[in-house]
Amino acid sequence: MVNEQGPESAETPSPSGTPAAGTSGKRTPPAGTVQIVDHALLVLKTIAEADRPRGLRELSRDLDISKSSTQRILTSLERVGLAVVDENSRKYVIGPAALTLAWRHAANSDLVSAASEATARIAASTGETACVSAVVDGRRVTVYEVESSQPLRLITGVGRPYSLFSGATGRVLLSMLPEEHLKHLVSEHVSTTGATDATDATDATDATEISHRVAAARDQGYAFSRGEWIMGGCGVAVPIATQGTVTAALSIYGPEARLAEQRMADLVPLLQDAAAQIAIRWRQPA
Repeated sequence: MVNEQGPESAETPSPSGTPAAGTSGKRTPPAGTVQIVDHALLVLKTIAEADRPRGLRELSRDLDISKSSTQRILTSLERVGLAVVDENSRKYVIGPAALTLAWRHAANSDLVSAASEATARIAASTGETACVSAVVDGRRVTVYEVESSQPLRLITGVGRPYSLFSGATGRVLLSMLPEEHLKHLVSEHVSTTGATDATDATDATDATEISHRVAAARDQGYAFSRGEWIMGGCGVAVPIATQGTVTAALSIYGPEARLAEQRMADLVPLLQDAAAQIAIRWRQPA
């Protein structure tokens, strides 16, 4: 999405009418979980990640949950403010109570706390947007961001999900995952994404190509992207660390006019030093 101040990355979370990858679909809840809770969370995540309001029938169909159960879930979500229904279309969007959940996560996140100071320094010293991203349910999500002060800038938006298979940050995050997890995500991506319906023109859809890109990011310890989200937009990403179930990376984004190839290469050591500082603080006990 482009605003009057500059380009903002615009990767669509999921094609219209299609559940977001990794968050929905005809799946059997894993053993040891409560089915109705799994279904409620699935409905909530699908509404939150959709690029348009979703109706009862399509949610029921796409998630393979009975219409009556979906209706009860939506009613409960609406009652607590996690979903809002349009009285005319009878379609649902995420509700304002989700803001409280997001705020509480940011306030209590060890990663955000560990990363805030170093990320702000990176943004100030480079003049570009700096952000920390993590793998969340098979997607990459920005958990902390400090925007560039430049009139022309790129931003990702805290909490917005993106494909792991496009962009420098996605490649770095994939390079940090255990081999079995990586293979599962690649297989799922290749089986559900074709060359004609990729999320953008450079979204990798071939398993061999993906493996080569991820291996290069792992070997180098960084990755670059150019024009993969928006024409003229560039990114540099380095790994931070993996702690528990959270895998994180540090990135900067900016226009090609300011982030030429050599400039991006020059910034890698700066980003790696900052990422190392974040990792040390992240591992310290609260």
